[in-house]
Amino acid sequence: MKDMTKSQRRHLNELAGRAYERELSDAIDSVHREIQKWKDNEISCWDVDKKIHSYHDDEARSLYKTYVMLNEPRVAVAQAVAKGTLDISEVKEDCRSLLESLIAYYRE
Repeated sequence: MKDMTKSQRRHLNELAGRAYERELSDAIDSVHREIQKWKDNEISCWDVDKKIHSYHDDEARSLYKTYVMLNEPRVAVAQAVAKGTLDISEVKEDCRSLLESLIAYYRE
């Protein structure tokens, strides 16, 4: 991979943080919807419990691994662009060349 300047790394770290927040918010919204269904007597408390465990064991953990443990903002941002969490227009022009091949890879 190409070397990054400090400003490029800072920008990509900011974008990775933004993507993490968006995806985590979506995952939490999903849990909230299940809780609302329970409050409306559409599902049981056991269904909510299952969703909470799924959120914790799968969704939140996967996001944490991608955005925190990996500590590679190019990969995190490329994945986020590939799946539509971030738009390529949010990426500064001087950083796009750092991501092109990774975005293509994750879109496959």
